[in-house]
Amino acid sequence: MSIEMRRPVLTIIGAGGIGSQTVDLLVPALRRIEAQCEIIVMDGDIVEDKNLGHQKYSSDDIGSAKVECLAAKHNSLDNSSVSVIGISENFRNIEQVKNSDYVIICVDRPEPRRLVHSLDIPWIDLRCGGDGYLVLSSDSEKELISHMTPDHEPKSCQHEGALNIGNLEFGFAISASYGAQWALQQLRNSPSPIQAMGSMNFGQLNFPNIRNKTEAIQ
Repeated sequence: MSIEMRRPVLTIIGAGGIGSQTVDLLVPALRRIEAQCEIIVMDGDIVEDKNLGHQKYSSDDIGSAKVECLAAKHNSLDNSSVSVIGISENFRNIEQVKNSDYVIICVDRPEPRRLVHSLDIPWIDLRCGGDGYLVLSSDSEKELISHMTPDHEPKSCQHEGALNIGNLEFGFAISASYGAQWALQQLRNSPSPIQAMGSMNFGQLNFPNIRNKTEAIQ
C-alpha cells in the first residue's frame, strides 16, 4: 500500500500589493518545475477599487475576499502539484501558522511581523514603500531584525496621495520577486540567504551595522 507524502505548506500572510504579486509569480514557477506544495494565503481584506493597478485583482473582484480571488485564479488546473488555499482572516497569533513549514509575511504592521520573527521555521519579511523595498529573513541577525521593526502606524505600499496624482511606484514588485525566489529555493531544498534594501531610483542601500553599535554601548 502506497503512503501519500505530506506536501510542504507555505503560508503567505497578506494579499495586498506584495502578497498578491508573490502568489502570481510563485505559483506558475512551482508548477513549471512540478514542485509539490500547498500555499495558504491569509488576509481578511476584500478587494476595493483603490486596490486596482498595484494589486493583482480586476474590477470583477471588487467586493470579494482577496484570498478567495487568488485561490480561484490559481486553482483552475486539475491535479496540480500546487494548491492555493485562501483563509479570509487577519494574522493575530502563532496558532494560525502552526502547520506551516515556511512563512512569507507581506503586511504593513509591526505586530504581525514580530510574531513571524519569533518562529523557528524559515521565514521572509517583505516590505516596500513607493519605489523602495526591504527584505529580511530568518537568516538575518536578530538585532538587525529588531532594529528594523519599530512601532509604527500601518503603511500602504504606495506613499500617501501618490495614487490620487497617478504616481504609482513599483517597490512592491521588487519585494515580491525576492519572496518568490526565496520560496522557490526553499521548496527545491536549496535555500540561500536573502536580505536586501534599496530603491529603484538610488539602487541598493546598506543596512545599519547594529553589531558595532551594540558593542560600543557595552
